Amino acid sequence: MKMLTRRAAVALGAGLPLCAGPVFGKAAIRDRSPFLMGVNLAGSEFEAIGGQWNWPDESNLRYYLSKGFDVFRVPFRWTRLQPTLNAPLDPAAMAGLDRLVEVVTQAGATILLDAHDYGRRGTGVIGAANNDATIAAFADFWGRLALRYGKQPRIWYGLMNEPHDQDAHLNLAAQNAACAAIRHHGGRGKVLFSGIAWTGAHSWIDSGNGSVMLGAVDPADNFGFDMHQYLDEGFGGSRPDAIPGIGAKVLLPVIAWARSHSRTIFIGEFSTGPSLASLRELTDMVDVMTSHHDVFIGATYWAGGGVWGKDNSQTIDPIGSVDKPQMAVLRHFIGKY
Repeated sequence: MKMLTRRAAVALGAGLPLCAGPVFGKAAIRDRSPFLMGVNLAGSEFEAIGGQWNWPDESNLRYYLSKGFDVFRVPFRWTRLQPTLNAPLDPAAMAGLDRLVEVVTQAGATILLDAHDYGRRGTGVIGAANNDATIAAFADFWGRLALRYGKQPRIWYGLMNEPHDQDAHLNLAAQNAACAAIRHHGGRGKVLFSGIAWTGAHSWIDSGNGSVMLGAVDPADNFGFDMHQYLDEGFGGSRPDAIPGIGAKVLLPVIAWARSHSRTIFIGEFSTGPSLASLRELTDMVDVMTSHHDVFIGATYWAGGGVWGKDNSQTIDPIGSVDKPQMAVLRHFIGKY
């Protein structure tokens, strides 16, 4: 095992931070707000079983609130909230989301609404030729959500989960229109833009996102970028074992990018398995985020929601009353600046 500095103890449960890697030059500090630590409450974006789908169970949400988590990313399919384009939001679907919003915001936490559609509605890319899901229709959807929730600053807007295999400029145009609609209808919360190539932090520069997404426009100037970063080979999150040494270095290029352009980042998805080696890499990466608080505003682990079962090693849903090993790592960083 290689020598460890400031890091091995957290993975072993002792609660010491990991090394953060190189520190970049001076940059304007965004504020002294705590880094938001949270979890994805998955479930309502999945395929329906027997024609039925459900929002995450409230008891699962309250478990994470009891651990001190203060931001919750709630994925959903656009079609479930708005079955017909340019039409009112579905009352039954919205009742479930309203309840999650109520519980989170009354607890003083932040909820991030996440259109979990990969740049599409169904199989068609938003805004593509001959697609009914136009950019205007996408903006209409987000405008209706902002009209419903806009006065609450703790409700944030994740415009699109992991766009991929599509034109970067079309993706940007759709999200700029959606952001404009949110502000037009009174939305006050932070807006998060996503890049193409699954919005990976590790590929942000090489994919072209580093240049194209500089065109993101928010009339309220209250926005950031949703990036995802898994730690396994291929960075897809399908394998439980982290690449050795990855945690301390994988985010360094986007830190340099964000500082040079005065941008901020939210890591909307990340995870790893429970081995000690993987937990060290997880701790390293979260330490990098919290140590560079002028760049990173928060992160939500993938995932909770109560839908994973006991055999998924990367979820942090507890097994019975027993916390997962990853929970100890994440809780160490709650409230960090």
